[in-house]
Amino acid sequence: MLLLYKFVSKFLQMVLNLMFVMQILLLILVFLTAAYWFCDLLTLEMFNFAEPIAAAVSNFVRLFYQGNIEVGEIYVDGSLLLFDILSLLFVFIITKAKYYVYNSMSFVDSAIYECNRKIEEQFNEQLEKELEADMKAINNVAILVQFDAKNLAIDNCWGGNEQLGVREKQEEAFKLFYAGIKSITGCRFAKTGDKMLILLNNFEKIDNLLEFMNTLINRIRVDMKKNNWLLSSYIALDVYDNKSDFNGEVYPMLHKLVNLGHKNEAVCLSGFGMRYQYKKDPMYTAVLKGKYNINQEAQVWALVKKS
Repeated sequence: MLLLYKFVSKFLQMVLNLMFVMQILLLILVFLTAAYWFCDLLTLEMFNFAEPIAAAVSNFVRLFYQGNIEVGEIYVDGSLLLFDILSLLFVFIITKAKYYVYNSMSFVDSAIYECNRKIEEQFNEQLEKELEADMKAINNVAILVQFDAKNLAIDNCWGGNEQLGVREKQEEAFKLFYAGIKSITGCRFAKTGDKMLILLNNFEKIDNLLEFMNTLINRIRVDMKKNNWLLSSYIALDVYDNKSDFNGEVYPMLHKLVNLGHKNEAVCLSGFGMRYQYKKDPMYTAVLKGKYNINQEAQVWALVKKS
């Protein structure tokens, strides 16, 4: 259908150009024949150069009209005058016809635009389906967790060793955290220094895992606060597949996200956010935290639970 509309559009444009040329030619002929006819009546030789044109026009008109015009007692060939009158009438008709041609072209252009819009929509839908299929193929999640403990019993005014017992409390928090989360199926765990790495092999379970992690961390935080310790968590997430360079790209990026210091939030990059868009019934929404220079400028998002 689009090809037909384009053909019609080109045809109408050709007709419009032809009508314009005809108008110009007719107006030129009218001017030359009228001027020649008028000068011939006045016996002026100013437009004698147009005599061959006037003769040709007159011979053509006399094929259909043989009459003369009487001016006083003089009879004058009326073929040129008739030609001029009919030509001006034809120019007027062409002018009116051009209006309808322009309207037709506008209609065809609108039809072409609509066809292109539908084609673009179909193309975008196809791209969206392909993107969705590609994103859903990325099914693995890596989560890096870090704990930080602060002794609330130390008075900043009177001083005290703020680092005393911090490492022990962090280790305690990790032990409690691992004891509660190790029973979740589909996960693997690794402790690296002051951080814990969690690998999930089913992206659709990410909400349940995050919900369980938040509940568990809050429970540990409440218990530690009873002993005048404040527990803070730093969580980074990313997605990867079998083609990803985990040790060279994914894991270092998680470290950088954790080191941004977004306390008690789960942060991620746009890649995770795009994959999360295709999750069924998401419990969280991605909120932009800002742009950070991580190797290169990148947007960092925080997962916030929906109310």
